[in-house]
Amino acid sequence: MDSTTCIEEVPGDIDREALRILRQGSFVWDSKVLAFRRGAATIEYAFLREQKLIAGGGMSGQERLGQLQRLRILLQSLD
Repeated sequence: MDSTTCIEEVPGDIDREALRILRQGSFVWDSKVLAFRRGAATIEYAFLREQKLIAGGGMSGQERLGQLQRLRILLQSLD
């Protein structure tokens, strides 16, 4: 996988904070499988959509913060 994947290839509807969390966790976008990858760990785009971590996900601010916290916890559990 090319570690120089540019941000323009990432679907534009992903929550910006979720994207920042993924990048901080050293996940890179793999457009071939529509997922963020780090070694054997994969976070699929479909999962992010299910969690409403996309623009216009229809969550309140509090719900969004909860989902972002869950994403952080998930990434920590993958370490």
